Amino acid sequence: MGKYAMVTLTPKLRQELSPNTMALIKAGNRVCQARISTDEQQQDDSKIFLNHSAAKELKLPVGSYHIYDLLDNQIYIGPVVAVMSSAVYKNHYPRGKTGRMLRELIQYARERGIFVYLFGLDGIVKDLSQIRGISIKNNSWQPGIFPWPDIIYNRIRLRKIERLPKTTRLLRQFNVDKRIYFFNSRYLNKREVYEALKKHPDTESLIPDTRSFGRANLQSMLKAHDEVFMKPNHGSIGKGIYKIKKLVPGRYAYAAASSTLPVWKGPYAMEALYQHLRSSAGAKRDYLLQQAIKLARFKSRVFDVRSQMQKNMQGEWVLTGAAVRVAARNKFVTHIPNGGRAEVFEQVMLRVFPSQRTRKRIDAQIDHIVSSVPPILEKTLGINLAILTMDLGIDEGGKVWILEVNSKPSSFDEDDIRMKHLEYLCDYFIYAARQKNRKGIYEA
Repeated sequence: MGKYAMVTLTPKLRQELSPNTMALIKAGNRVCQARISTDEQQQDDSKIFLNHSAAKELKLPVGSYHIYDLLDNQIYIGPVVAVMSSAVYKNHYPRGKTGRMLRELIQYARERGIFVYLFGLDGIVKDLSQIRGISIKNNSWQPGIFPWPDIIYNRIRLRKIERLPKTTRLLRQFNVDKRIYFFNSRYLNKREVYEALKKHPDTESLIPDTRSFGRANLQSMLKAHDEVFMKPNHGSIGKGIYKIKKLVPGRYAYAAASSTLPVWKGPYAMEALYQHLRSSAGAKRDYLLQQAIKLARFKSRVFDVRSQMQKNMQGEWVLTGAAVRVAARNKFVTHIPNGGRAEVFEQVMLRVFPSQRTRKRIDAQIDHIVSSVPPILEKTLGINLAILTMDLGIDEGGKVWILEVNSKPSSFDEDDIRMKHLEYLCDYFIYAARQKNRKGIYEA
């Protein structure tokens, strides 16, 4: 164990520093003056090794770290990334799919020389200099006190927790803290997404007709469309969705999405339908009405495409991957908790759209969505985003529609998409930290 803080570099990287034997090492808000040594055996010029004393001063584990910037004999390492999670509280650690995703992120980031830890609402130290959280050590969750980070990524997965006064105060603090880059700072709601995309000429044709739930809008929507969905403005994963269909002129039926087969209620006249829907939704629920697109079918079942898009090492939006979710027989939602199942995107496209020309047109539409929609949402809503998922519907003619946009995506079950997600996310950590460091204030 070294008595002095010492770091080890490759000989090539050592030549880029001044002849001094000391350098300033920066990780998050921590700074350490360390002696420099070289190692002929070390091959990676982007890595630095911290001995025990250096790691202790920086409040990091001993090991190798990525060098994301090098300025005036100051070496910036990591970066240090704090993930805000509602799965971390008191002595509770993440479990299930959320736990798997966060564990994979921490472990993959460490392989890249990036230090990631998780924290909950009670983790902030009062002077905003450190955070109590957890990370992985010897493949187990380990609590600790960590440096104030370079980057904070909001992964709170429960809207009710994100809306708590304590949470909103923290989010406001992070938004104005010049020491950090803060992204995916909040959930998006369906209404603001629809309004932002409807106003822009590049995206106005990509979204179904959508209006707030009310007596007049219900009547006009069912006059214009044979089938309409009623969705909670702040909902996700298929919860609280109703489908309304016209039976004959002036008579309608509706059913709720559930884990069992939908039970259709009706027929109702317009006023009776409105009162039943209003009662089902609850007086305080904020609902939207959305045109039901006549989706293409796979083996006689409706499906949609769950696509994930992220910013890469250049800060540009790219497609991480796409997978199909197929509804159970006689159901109208595709979410797996409601009985949906996963299918491979390419295989489904080949079977449903045998024409190569049609498939290329679908791919081109998805590429357009990836390149246009996220920047429009960032600019219009005034929010930093680095990862989004979208549920895309494809109608019988091969037109792609945006059905849902989510800034707090769940983990994919597809291994290749999960690994690409980790790669792009860590690439973006490095990009964002360097931009913040060079410019002072990050410019998207």
